Amino acid sequence: MPITKNSYFKSAGLVAFAVALLIGILAAAGFGQDPGRKVFETKCFSCHNIGGGNKQGPDLKGVTDRRSEEWLKEFIRTPTAMSRKDQDAASLFKDFAPEIMPDQSLTDEEMDSLLKTIKTLSDSGEMFTPEGAKLARPIRRSDVREGWRLFTGQKEFENGGVACSTCHGIGSFGSYGGGTLGPDLTATNIKYRDPELILILQEPNFPTMTEMFRDHKLTEEEIVQVFAYLKHSKEVSPNAAIAATTDSGAVEPRFLITGFVFTVLALVGLNFVWRKRHGNVRGDIVERSKI
Repeated sequence: MPITKNSYFKSAGLVAFAVALLIGILAAAGFGQDPGRKVFETKCFSCHNIGGGNKQGPDLKGVTDRRSEEWLKEFIRTPTAMSRKDQDAASLFKDFAPEIMPDQSLTDEEMDSLLKTIKTLSDSGEMFTPEGAKLARPIRRSDVREGWRLFTGQKEFENGGVACSTCHGIGSFGSYGGGTLGPDLTATNIKYRDPELILILQEPNFPTMTEMFRDHKLTEEEIVQVFAYLKHSKEVSPNAAIAATTDSGAVEPRFLITGFVFTVLALVGLNFVWRKRHGNVRGDIVERSKI
């Protein structure tokens, strides 16, 4: 059977479609994606650049040439502990105070691929740009209200995640409205650029958040809404002080003072209510002593 021009182009089109479909499937499954870029995007980019200048932490361009592999691996995994025994690590903490880099639980494969990516981009002079830091849709006016409901816990996250206010405060809450395990988020849209904040909501890269949301990821719709609320907070409080990422073991003085004051008031109140609790007993004792 002779091959006509139409059948040739039809066959070629089917082949091209099949190839494109295969590439799409492989891309969705993660094949061909640089694992080091993925690690940097989800674990490091919120605080670090490669070639884009300092952020909350230092620009990592050329760091693989300045530090040994062993030094980098130990610092990435346990930065606070290392800062107590290594002068260079201590200097980094001092230079970027009051920020405190959290420990990073990376596998050996993730660590190796991360350092390889940093070196490759540094040597080529290429600046790291995230691939996945995009919202699923444009922000609508109603998203601010829905984001506030999610943040405060008035509306539950679809996958069972805890409300943001469990660990964080924000300006509109007042002094005692939010948790203190994490920093106040009033100025989070000032501290982080939009792609960085979106990535944090997509793939939380702080140890406590990572554990809490490992099996309770936010949906794309929830990310849009929480992001809209945080962005609105920046617009409402443009001069808010940026809260640093600090040691989660730090104690909030206002809660200690408040607890002490309420304890004293409670003891005074109980003593007033029960001030006559020994009256009858004392009366009997006095009467008997007269006999």
